[in-house]
Formats: sequence, structure tokens, C-alpha cells
Amino acid sequence: MMRAETLRQRPALRGLVVGLGIALAWVVGAIGLQRNLQRACELREWPELSSCPVSDEAVPAQVRDLRARIAANPGDSASWLALALLSGQPGGVAPLDEAAVLATASRMAPQDPLPQRLQVSRALQREQWTLVVPGLVRLVQEQDDGGAMLVLAALVARPQARDALLAAVQPGTTWLEPVLRHLDAAGVPAVLAMPLVAKALPLKLISARTGQALMRSLKASGQWQEAQALWVVLVGGAVPLLFNGGFEQGFIADGFDWELRDEGPSKAGALIEQPALGERGRVLQVEFTGRPVAQPLVRQVLVLPPGSYGFAGDYMGRQMRTEQGLVWTFNCVAGDRELARTTALLDTQGQWHAMSVALTVPPDCRAVVLQLKAQLDSEALAGLRGQMSFDAFRLEAR
Repeated sequence: MMRAETLRQRPALRGLVVGLGIALAWVVGAIGLQRNLQRACELREWPELSSCPVSDEAVPAQVRDLRARIAANPGDSASWLALALLSGQPGGVAPLDEAAVLATASRMAPQDPLPQRLQVSRALQREQWTLVVPGLVRLVQEQDDGGAMLVLAALVARPQARDALLAAVQPGTTWLEPVLRHLDAAGVPAVLAMPLVAKALPLKLISARTGQALMRSLKASGQWQEAQALWVVLVGGAVPLLFNGGFEQGFIADGFDWELRDEGPSKAGALIEQPALGERGRVLQVEFTGRPVAQPLVRQVLVLPPGSYGFAGDYMGRQMRTEQGLVWTFNCVAGDRELARTTALLDTQGQWHAMSVALTVPPDCRAVVLQLKAQLDSEALAGLRGQMSFDAFRLEAR
């Protein structure tokens, strides 16, 4: 389903630069830690952890001093850490072992995010993805660390990190949703996250809201097949070629349902509702107010394999004042090339009539839009009056 050759490499690269920029800040923090320790050694504010010489008497004195601090304040985590580090240093010279410092700091202060960030930055420099990703995940889940979210989002664009990211998608984890929300900020196309999403969906790790946001991003970037596959999962299984063709359900935003223009009643040239009409149940009703109408009035995007199809449905017009009426058209989303249109739909004096049309979807048409329009743009601009209703839409492969 994925087409790597069609992905936009520049946004992915930009996202990685952003994420690694944050990682670089963590590395700078590690360097700052080393310099602070060295300076503290010189001022005798910290155990002799640098390469400065240490007398045999200095270490016991420092140990006594640290124990005195701890006795006075058992919650002095800095003194506990210093004591643990000091006890592991060789006599005579105490070289600063950054890895040992970070490891001990993590043991002594397991909830402190700074040692965690520094350890991740060291692993990131070495591209040790099996250490980087779990470290970042922990920062996201335990610290709600925005920087870690952005780095993980950037790593989605790195094929080398994919296995580690997939391994981190486990039942009960909470890191993936915030990372998905940072994809745009990292400049990473949502389509690159689809392997993670595919693993997360059966585990119910992605909410409907996040799924809708992903579909919106995928549709905006022209990744129609991936967006439609996500839609099928979110609505709970197989769906017909034309969704909600009977208009019985409320419309679901950002998916592959009917889309309406977001206009207030005071400005709309067409008011669209779903009233219940006796045995027919709910229908799509369009009330024209005489104001200009924005085209199209209603639409649904369809992801159809190449081939021949037949469309049919019912319509009813009441007091429609129009010269050439309304029309449903099928167009390729790319280039707006028209594939088929119904005959003109005019007033029917309140009687239901049938309509139908055949169409052929060519191989180069990755998505098709079915849309309702006024047949004449000039009528849409001038405004129409009357009411048109629709029901029982069906689309079948031939």
C-alpha cells in the first residue's frame, strides 16, 4: 500500500533536523554536566570526579562530609548521588566517566528527566535505536516531554529506527498518540507513520479524534488509499463503495462520508438537513434560499479501483425555480476531470423519481468525488429557490 517513491523527502528531512536539533540540546546538556562536575571538583563542592589529583586523605574527608549532609537532610538526593559516585572512583586520580555518572544518576534519581535525556542523547549520537526509542518513550509517558515527542516524530522518517519504534507499540502504552500529533511540527508526512498506526489500531491505542486528524492529513497530501484503509478500520470493518448512501446516519467529519460547506444559516444559499420522511426514513434535503450558492453543495470522495460502475438513486423536487436544475457529477480529484453526470434534476411536484448513470474510472484516477452542483454556474451565482431531496443512493461495480 505504501509507495515510498512518492513520498516527499524534503519535509521528512526537515523533521529529522528539527528532532535532532532537540537531541543536540540534550548533548550540550551532557557537556554542561561534565564541565559543572569538573568545576565543582576544583571548588571542593563535589567529589573528585575530574582528572585532578586526589590525596589519600581527601576521599575519606569528602565521604564524611557527604554523610554529614545526608544525616542532616536524608532527602538530599544530590549528596546521595555524590556519595555513590565517589565510592566507585579509583584512588589517586578520579577520572570523570560520563557513562558511569549518568548510570548512577539514573539509579539514584530515577524520576529525574535530566539523566534520562542525557542517556538518550548519548545513544542517539551512536544511533543505538534500541536504547534511543525506549528512552524517548519513557520520557513521553512519564514526563510528558514535548521535546521527546518531537524527536520521536522525526524518527518516524528514519527507516533505521522503524523496528525499534514498532517494538515500542505495546498494549497499554500511551506515547504514540502525542507523537502522531507532532508529525506536522516535525515536517514528517503522516503516511510514514502508517506502519505504526496499523499495529496500534487493533490494540486500541489510537482514538477516533486522532484517527480523524490522520485521515485529514493523509487526504490533504493525496494519500487516498492509506486514508481510506484507516477509515475502514475506524468505522469497524468493510464499507460499501458509497458510504451512507441512504443518509440514515449523521455525517462523520474528515472521513469518507458526505461533506458539507461550513456556512451559517444567515449566509447560506442552501440549507442542508436530514429530516425523516415516513417510510423512507431520513433523507438528504437541500432548501434553497435565493442567495448565491457555493459549488459544490454536497460531496463525497470515493476510492475506487479502475473499472466500470453503475450509480442510482432517488430524488424529489418541490417548487424548484431553476432553468437547468441540479446535477450529480463524478470527477477525478486530481485535475477535476469529469467522468460522468446525471441528467438535469428539475422540479417533480413532490413525487419521487429515479436517476442513474454509468461511469468508468481510469487507472490514473486515484480518487473520485461525487458532488451535487447547480448545472449552470450563473444560476448558482444568482441563487436558486425551492427544495430538493435525495435518498437510496447506490454504487455498484459492473
